[in-house]
Amino acid sequence: MSTMKNDELRSFRVGPVDAELRELTVSDDREGMLEGTPRLHRRFRLIGIEKAMAATPQLYVHDLDKLRADAEAQVEEWVPREAVHARLTSWWTPEGIAEFGHTTLSVMWFQVAGQDPFAHLATIVRPLDWASLARFVPFED
Repeated sequence: MSTMKNDELRSFRVGPVDAELRELTVSDDREGMLEGTPRLHRRFRLIGIEKAMAATPQLYVHDLDKLRADAEAQVEEWVPREAVHARLTSWWTPEGIAEFGHTTLSVMWFQVAGQDPFAHLATIVRPLDWASLARFVPFED
């Protein structure tokens, strides 16, 4: 597993909003799996995604519809094994918010080993609508 630290911030364009990458984690999605099939792995992956989405309302999972369709299919091909989680923040705030704070968005996707997660993230987030996906986080005293 590799993790990017806060002192290595990178900027990304998410629709019309500039956002900073606060955290990027790449992990082996099959770690701890002793046996199974590609179909079973897809089903377990989807269960984990749905739990993560319930716990994190501002989580965007790239290609979620495809992941759901693959979980229902009788596919016998292994899926990319790297799970990537990114957390972005922006100073953009929704209209009508008078509090000080920022907005945040978490993004999750799967990729093959050796792919550049930063380049893949840029491709994923460029067309997204930050205003509809991000969550406002007020600053606390």
